[in-house]
Amino acid sequence: MSSCAVRSVYVPTSQNVVLFDDKKQIQANGYVGGNHVELQVAHNPVNHFVAGLHVNYGTGLSCYEGMIGVYGYSKKNAKWRAEITGGGGYNSNFFQQNNAWMAAVKKENVNYETYSIYSKYFVQPSIGFFSKIEMYKLSYSFAFSCRASYLDFKKYVYKEIDRDSLLVNSPNPYIVNRDYKNKNILILEPCFVNKVGLRNVYAVIQGQFIVPMASEIDLHYANFSPVFLMSFGLQYNFVFKKQKEKKP
Repeated sequence: MSSCAVRSVYVPTSQNVVLFDDKKQIQANGYVGGNHVELQVAHNPVNHFVAGLHVNYGTGLSCYEGMIGVYGYSKKNAKWRAEITGGGGYNSNFFQQNNAWMAAVKKENVNYETYSIYSKYFVQPSIGFFSKIEMYKLSYSFAFSCRASYLDFKKYVYKEIDRDSLLVNSPNPYIVNRDYKNKNILILEPCFVNKVGLRNVYAVIQGQFIVPMASEIDLHYANFSPVFLMSFGLQYNFVFKKQKEKKP
């Protein structure tokens, strides 16, 4: 489950904080929101190298991202792990807000429509601590990452309409009418991730901040996503068994 991000300038994706150890494996994560599904997969084909894909798909929304990076871990039980990944992707978002179902985000007499197409490029350093509770056969981890994202908007349209003006057929019903092309935004996304698992299945809790650093788009007239988002998901690790050496 993911807390709802306001569908406007930027639709943030849950961060793929992998942090592998010496085992060769495939890590798969899944998140479900009110109107979208997020799927993540990552693999370390060789030690200290990671690659992954991320898909975020829903009504009027599609995000496709890829990443590559390097990682390391402490030699003793791999309790401390670190990685740095980078990547990019393509995003498209179309949304019409007529009547918000949550009173907290409802605006009286206001409709809005947003449409955006943008490319995303990011760098994401992460560090985490891993341990076990032997009594209950549970594994857990705490991790911190800080994704820096550059959003290159090919097109961004935001229109806010006064419903009262529509009733009287006003020639200019727009309260806000913004249309941008070839503009960009730079943001930081600090993130805390907690995972608790039994064998190969993990519950994931993620809290993410959104901090705009620079923008060529006037964010005062857009429903920018909340500055803090929570995500709850499931993770499964496919671990490759080491082949036994053949005796001569």
